[in-house]
Amino acid sequence: MFNLFKNNNLDEMQEQKLLHIESRGCWFAFWALLVCMVIQFAVSPESAIERIAGEWIVFMCLAVYLAAACVKAGIWDRRLKANAKTNLCISLLAGVITGIIMSVVNYMSYGFVVSAIIVFAFQFILVSVACFAALSFTMSIYKKRLKKMEETEEE
Repeated sequence: MFNLFKNNNLDEMQEQKLLHIESRGCWFAFWALLVCMVIQFAVSPESAIERIAGEWIVFMCLAVYLAAACVKAGIWDRRLKANAKTNLCISLLAGVITGIIMSVVNYMSYGFVVSAIIVFAFQFILVSVACFAALSFTMSIYKKRLKKMEETEEE
C-alpha cells in the first residue's frame, strides 16, 4: 500500500518553519473569524445569530481545542503569567471590549445614550465576572497538570 503520508521529507529546520507557518495561519484564522463575527453582529444585530452560527461553531471548536491542548501540554502563555492579577486584567479588558461593542450596537439600534450606558455596564460586569471565573478555573486545571508533569519528570 502507499506510504503517501508516512514519510517526512523535511529536515528539522524546514519542520520548524512549517510549524511556525501553520501556527500563524491558525492564529490568523482565529482572529479573522472573531473580527468577521463582530462586524456581522454590528451591521445587523437582529439577524446576526442565523448568519454567524457556522463561524461561531468553528471559532468555539478552535478556541476549546487550543485551550485544552495547551493545558494538556503544560503551557499557559508565551508572555503572560498564570496568576489572579493577569486573569483580572484580561477579564476587565474583555469586559470593556464587549461592553463597548454591545453599547454601540444598542445605541445604533435605539438611539438612547442612557440605555447604551446601561448595556455597557451590564455587559462589562457579566463578561468580566464570567471571563475571570473561566480563566481561574482553567488556571487551576493548568497548575494541577503542571504539578503532575513535574512530579512525573522527577521520577
